[in-house]
Amino acid sequence: MYTIRTIIAIAFFALILSCVECQLTFSPGWGKRSGVAYDAQSGNCKTSNEMLMEIFRFVQNEAQLFLDCKHRE
Repeated sequence: MYTIRTIIAIAFFALILSCVECQLTFSPGWGKRSGVAYDAQSGNCKTSNEMLMEIFRFVQNEAQLFLDCKHRE
């Protein structure tokens, strides 16, 4: 009984492995180690303070919309 379960488990695992296909490719210009941390030509360069303020304003606006809808009910 134990042998049959083991054979079925191995067959199932082999079946799963035969159905899976993947490709992993690394290129030299990708990731943190590429030497180029950010593409400055894109024009979307903001300091962290500016980004935090933009996120804060967005959250504040959404909270205000939520409160406005809550008061209408």
